[in-house]
Amino acid sequence: MFLPEFESIKSTVVSRFGRWVAEDVEGLELPDLQTAEEQVAGFVRELGLAMLQRFVNARYWQATAARPRCSCGHPASLHRSTPWIRQGPLGQVTVRDVYAYCRRCRRGSRPLHAWLGTDREPWSLSVQEAAVDLASDESGQQAVKKLARHHPGVQMGRTTALRLLHEHGAKARQFINAKLARGPASALPEGQPRTVAPELEVEFDGGMIPVATLEPVVAAGGESPPVLTPIRKLPKRHKVCRWEEVKAGLVQQPGASDRLYSVRPTGALVEAFDDLLRLAHLKGWTEQTQVRGLADGARHIRPRLEEVFRSCDFRFILDRPHCKEHLSTAGEALQAVTGLPAQVWARQALARMEVGQADEVVAELKAAHAATSNEALRLEAAYFERNRDAVAYAEYRQWGWSTASSEIESAHTHVVQVRLKIPGAWWRPDKVDDLLALRMLKANRWWDEYWALQRSAWSARAATFIASRPQEAEPQRPAQGVL
Repeated sequence: MFLPEFESIKSTVVSRFGRWVAEDVEGLELPDLQTAEEQVAGFVRELGLAMLQRFVNARYWQATAARPRCSCGHPASLHRSTPWIRQGPLGQVTVRDVYAYCRRCRRGSRPLHAWLGTDREPWSLSVQEAAVDLASDESGQQAVKKLARHHPGVQMGRTTALRLLHEHGAKARQFINAKLARGPASALPEGQPRTVAPELEVEFDGGMIPVATLEPVVAAGGESPPVLTPIRKLPKRHKVCRWEEVKAGLVQQPGASDRLYSVRPTGALVEAFDDLLRLAHLKGWTEQTQVRGLADGARHIRPRLEEVFRSCDFRFILDRPHCKEHLSTAGEALQAVTGLPAQVWARQALARMEVGQADEVVAELKAAHAATSNEALRLEAAYFERNRDAVAYAEYRQWGWSTASSEIESAHTHVVQVRLKIPGAWWRPDKVDDLLALRMLKANRWWDEYWALQRSAWSARAATFIASRPQEAEPQRPAQGVL
């Protein structure tokens, strides 16, 4: 619903435009619908931008005419005004920001901010959302190019887009942590009863992303002081690239497609597992829920999942593709002993495991290791011994259970790697989580909720500014008996 004045303006413009179109019978001015769309869009943009400029100009004169007072109560003197640019989705407006100074307590203030409800901020929240939306999907350079194409008049540099990306990424992580801490209350409308899930599937996996740090250059031997630059005498640094792991997990009800994802950097392993329990709460988890965890059999994964879901009926299932991969490795090590081709032995071993004969496969690997001292056989025997009760795939299929963590494997591509592994991208390790938080917002469909919260915070801050606006002086009342 628009303001009454806007409704009046709209009615007048639409009426005049309709009469003009009716007179253009031959379509000389607007020959087709596409031309009409382009002309109307340009007019609306220029009209809106002109109205916003009038708004800030009027607020400037109102602020200067209000005779601002300092916090000490003494009238402040108006000094120079310094302009700054405010960019919104329609383009940019110039704000003349007046400066007031109190000669008594020697404090300065910006009275216009109380009339605008904002500080000296160059980007509107809607432009920030558009920039962060684009920059969280592709490179900063491509993001600002698209921003300019979709919002004519908005010009943003690549570094500005990346700065906004990391600012909102840090806020997004705080939003996610708060939402997960609130549990089911954050996912249900007020008054709606909570749905209890009888069973849930949890998947967990790690994936690699490229990171880089700037390290000091040291002289040959590494014991001398760092090499310094010739002019400023600062330590020279060079980029050191490496790979770090991103921890990804998901929670879903069997057969459903609306999954909830968690993505964390390599240094947040504990938080990554804690996220799974909190996401399960949002999906209706209780202590009566049966939870099945599908993952690789790495030493740190299964024990942590069992610990997180220890208060309910939890069943770990070794991801079948990982099982086949480890059997292939064992088959290659056994080939010299048994004479069977590696893949032939791996298929036979998998068939035995699927029907409950995992102990026999483990015993065979242990015996082969004792005879050959092959380290690969020892490692694979230990791997399957830890997970021998999690490979009865024929039984799982009979019960309708999943046997592969393919969804979380796919999530590495469409949630994480689609942005963090674009060609030429290397990330500072301390900035990775900012982007992961934004990608998690999108994957879980919490994007609109996050930005609604930012708008609420913006409105609350604007109300604080406006509350400091000086009240108009009351008219002096005539003395009693004087008309």
